Amino acid sequence: MRKLVIERDLEAEFMNTRLLKTAVRVWLMEILVSGFNFFVLMNLLYEPRLGVLAAHQIGMSTRIVYIFIFAYLLLRYVKEYDTEDLIHVGILWLGLTLTFEWAGSLAIGRPVKEILIGWNIFAGYMWPYVLLAYAFSNLLVGIVLHPGRKT
Repeated sequence: MRKLVIERDLEAEFMNTRLLKTAVRVWLMEILVSGFNFFVLMNLLYEPRLGVLAAHQIGMSTRIVYIFIFAYLLLRYVKEYDTEDLIHVGILWLGLTLTFEWAGSLAIGRPVKEILIGWNIFAGYMWPYVLLAYAFSNLLVGIVLHPGRKT
């Protein structure tokens, strides 16, 4: 029993579990918004009118903006965090996104060549910038805006 209490105290010292658990739920909500952004807005609205690349650029730019909004709302809700916690959330969001992207795409039979198209920034695609937003949005929002903290 005493060992279990010590292990819990050590875990709490190294990781903000409340923030990480809430971050997973926020990420799941963000993925739902991203599904709407991709399947409805990008594929049905933007692409027929503007073409594939322009639809991708509008959709990914929009996604970067709302990733930062979700980061702000997360940190406004979970008021206790430090810089290390924000880095952990960034790693978590990036890992979840990459796992979802690759596992989901491969599960539906999408070829790797097709997945990698969005990674080509030299052709105007923006997927790497979206991944950077997942990795650093919480850190930037937390350091610059300090949502939820009393000043």
